Amino acid sequence: MMQKPDFIWYSPTQAPFVLEGFPYYKEEGLYRRLSAAPPFTLPEGVESLAWCTSGGQIRFHATFRKMRVKVCCAPATESDHMTSINRGGFDLYLGKEGTPRYYSSTRFTRGTDRYESAMAEFEEPQTFECVLNFPLYRGVQTVLIGFDADAVVEAPAARVIEAPVVVYGTSITQGGCCSRPGMVYTNILSRRLNVPFVNLGFSGSGRSEPEVAYEVRRIKASLFIHDAEANAVNLETMQQNYPAFIRIYREANPDTPYLVVSKAPYAKELLQPTYYDLRIKMKAFQKNLVEKLQAEGDHNIWFLDGEALYPDYFEENTVDGVHATDLGFWMMAENMEPVVKKLLGL
Repeated sequence: MMQKPDFIWYSPTQAPFVLEGFPYYKEEGLYRRLSAAPPFTLPEGVESLAWCTSGGQIRFHATFRKMRVKVCCAPATESDHMTSINRGGFDLYLGKEGTPRYYSSTRFTRGTDRYESAMAEFEEPQTFECVLNFPLYRGVQTVLIGFDADAVVEAPAARVIEAPVVVYGTSITQGGCCSRPGMVYTNILSRRLNVPFVNLGFSGSGRSEPEVAYEVRRIKASLFIHDAEANAVNLETMQQNYPAFIRIYREANPDTPYLVVSKAPYAKELLQPTYYDLRIKMKAFQKNLVEKLQAEGDHNIWFLDGEALYPDYFEENTVDGVHATDLGFWMMAENMEPVVKKLLGL
């Protein structure tokens, strides 16, 4: 009699697993957030960072005793204000009813490109709705999920909305600098609302260029969130890029709810008025632009003041005065959730 293997390994690209966050995977077979063959040449930063897997999720229903993952990542890069788990790790959420809850994160040698990590082990088989969140700041070439030989894997429960919420923005959108993937605000909202998200945050490169607008407008969304002020460079560049970006997006998606979110305050604003003054000018431009478009007949575009994302002592929500900690991302999701729910009709 043949002995059962310790683990049976599955690819999350095959049924019954559901892969989310990579709009072109079915056509291109890549863990990439934008197409590898876009209609226009993308800016260098966007092209490079599109390989980072921020917002990617693997969803499934399973009864098992043991779960592991095998991962092959792009070459490691280091940062003084992010964890290795943020950059190259997965984290696991498990739930029996309602919203899945955090359970574990991958552990691996710092700087490695390949690792195998235990995710869960129980004495008796347990049944869960499961979500594995991809790394935020590295690319993933392959990932396999292993279960004990007696495990049963099935399709996950359906989402309440099938089309994703698409969020375009900056390093903060991408996940700088939460401790692990599940704490970026797009993943928090995805869990809370049971809605798929596509995270299009590009660290230092969310500048709202026309070429990017032509690419992101191809992703059919239930809601589009434009959260890119932090990379706008200056007011003049914002005044040039934002109207063009929205116009290009609207040409292909005239009725998709569109939410413009201004930037949350930075710590330097407390003592250096020039930072505060610039943010106020940029916020006013965005708010006025949305009101102008509404007056011209676009009844599905909205503005959210970034000051509402953080409560008092906004600087304490950051790791470096700019990028959010887990607390900061939690507050962003907490204060964005009612607006997103309303625009989705939930």
